[in-house]
Amino acid sequence: MRESPPGQARGMGIFSRDRATQSRLSRSYAGKSVHTKDLRTPQLTMMTIGGIIGSGLFLASGQAVRLAGPGLILGYLIGATAMAIEVTALAEMSAADPEKGSFLVYSRRALGPGFTFVAGWIFWFSSVLNLAAEATAAGIFTHVWLPNLPTWVISTAFSLVIVGINFLTVKGFGEVESAMSFIKVGAVTLFIVLLALVLFAGWPVHVGNAAATWTASGGFFPHGLRGVAAAMILVMFSMSGTGVLGLAAASVLQPERTIGRAVRYSVILVYLLYIGSVLGITAVIAWNKVPTTGVSPFVAVLHRLPWPIAGQIFNVVILLAVLSAMNAGLFSTDRVMAGLSKAEDAPAWLGQKGDGPPRAANAATGSLLIVVTLLTYFLPKTAFLYLVTATGFQALFVWLIIVLTQIYYRRHLQKEHPDRLRLKVPWYPWLSILELVLLVAIIATAPLAPRQMLSLGLGVAVTVIFLAVYLVIRPRRQRSAA
Repeated sequence: MRESPPGQARGMGIFSRDRATQSRLSRSYAGKSVHTKDLRTPQLTMMTIGGIIGSGLFLASGQAVRLAGPGLILGYLIGATAMAIEVTALAEMSAADPEKGSFLVYSRRALGPGFTFVAGWIFWFSSVLNLAAEATAAGIFTHVWLPNLPTWVISTAFSLVIVGINFLTVKGFGEVESAMSFIKVGAVTLFIVLLALVLFAGWPVHVGNAAATWTASGGFFPHGLRGVAAAMILVMFSMSGTGVLGLAAASVLQPERTIGRAVRYSVILVYLLYIGSVLGITAVIAWNKVPTTGVSPFVAVLHRLPWPIAGQIFNVVILLAVLSAMNAGLFSTDRVMAGLSKAEDAPAWLGQKGDGPPRAANAATGSLLIVVTLLTYFLPKTAFLYLVTATGFQALFVWLIIVLTQIYYRRHLQKEHPDRLRLKVPWYPWLSILELVLLVAIIATAPLAPRQMLSLGLGVAVTVIFLAVYLVIRPRRQRSAA
C-alpha cells in the first residue's frame, strides 16, 4: 500500500486496531487498481445527484409536508446543510486518496476493524432497506395504471428484474446513470418552472394565490418547529445516497478539481430542487391535502393542470428514476459486500470472482431485498413509511461514521501527506464536530413522529447484533493474524 496507516488514539477498547493485519485488510476494501480515470465533473455530479434524488423526494415528501407544512423548507435547508458537510468530508478523503472502494477504506485505517465491521454491515443492511423502499415506491407509481394488481406483486417483480440485471456485466454504467440522473434533474426543474408560470403568470391555468395557500390551515409552520423536527428523518432519507462519490473516486480524472466541483454543484442542485419543489407543491395544494403514499405529490399537482397527460408523463419519468436509483443502489451495494468479503468481514464465497460482477453478493443482497419487499404484502399502506424511516436512521449512523472517520483521517493526512489536502472541510475540526452533534440531534427526533420509534429500535437492534457478531469473531481473527 502507498502509505502507512494513521496513528490510532488509545483507549478505543474493542475497536482498537490490529496493526499486523491493517495494511492487508485496507487493500482488500480498496479492491484492484484502477487503470482508467475518465469520469469528469458533469458525469460525477449527475451520478451523485442521481444517487440522492429518488423516492425520498418523489413520494416521501408528501408525508414530510403533512408533518411540517410549507415550513418543510426549513427542514430541507438543515438536511441539505448536513448533507453538504457529510459529502464534503467524504470528498476530502476521496480527493486526497482516490482508491477504489467505499468510505470503509478510510474508516478501517482511521478507526480500526471494529468500527469498520459494524459500519460496513450497517451500510449493507441500510442499503437493502433503501432498495426495498425504492421498489415499494415503484410499485405505488405503477399501481396507478394497474389498480387491480397488488402493490407487493409489482414491487417484487421490479426487485427480481433489477437483481437479474445486476447478474450481467454492466457496460457504460456511469454513462447510463448519468443520463438517467440528467432526466431526473431536468424533470424536477421543468416541474418547478411550470409551477412558477402557473403561480406568477396564471398560465396555463390560475390556481389561486400562493401566499394564501401557504398561510392557510394553520400557517406556514402549522405544527411549529416541532413539526419540522418530526419530519427530519424523512428529510434525511431523501438526501441519503451520497456514497457513490466514494465508490467512483478512483475513476475520476483530476480528483481534487473534479470531486470538489461535483460536490459544489450537487449541493447547489439539492438546495434549489428540493426547496423549489416543496414551495411549488404547497402553493398549489394545501399542506393538509398533499397525498402521502398513494400517489406522488408531484403527480397530484400536475393533475390540477388542464393537461391530463402531464401527470401520466411525469409518473413514467419518476418510475424510471426510481428504477434507475434501484439499479445504481444494488450495483454499489453488491460491491461493498464483495469488499467486506475480501476484508474477511463477510464469508469468502461472497467475494468477487475475476473481473465480472459479484454474483454471489448480488444473490445474497437480492434475496434479502425480496424478503423485505414482501413487507408490502402485510402492510400495504404503511410499509413504505416504515422502510423510509428505518433507512433514514441507518443512513444517519453511516454519516456519523463517515464524519468521525474524516476527523481522524485528516490528522493522518496533515502529518503524512499535507500536499494531498487540497479539498478540505473548512474550520476543522469544529465544523465536523458540529455535524456529529447535528446528526445525533436528528436521531433524537424519533419520538416526535408516528412509527419512527419502531424504526429507531430496529436500527439500534441491528447495530447491537453486528457488534455482538464482531465480538464473537474478533478472537479468531486475532489468532489468525498472529
